[in-house]
Amino acid sequence: YSISENYDALLVDKTKDLISLGKEVREKLVETRQAILDVSGSTEYGGPHVQLLRVSSKIRNPYVDSINCMQAELLKELRAMGDKNSDIKQIRQDALVVSINGIAQGMKNSG
Repeated sequence: YSISENYDALLVDKTKDLISLGKEVREKLVETRQAILDVSGSTEYGGPHVQLLRVSSKIRNPYVDSINCMQAELLKELRAMGDKNSDIKQIRQDALVVSINGIAQGMKNSG
């Protein structure tokens, strides 16, 4: 189950066009990755740094992936709250900002 599929499941309107758009984007990612391998003649995406990328991903992913899941839930809750302001909405908005910064830092620190 990919991060993008989780965002789709929680946040995207269930229209045929939007569902197919998400699927198409994920398929294009797979095609692009394969094209990079074909052009480079490599069997690994990381090139000479593949071992470093594997180690950093293994360390990073459990943290960043869980923050991504929490972020999608926060966005869903904030959408459901609508325009009304409340203390709980402010807490959710603050948590969303923290999640954005957490994901950015995780990606920055480990590739």
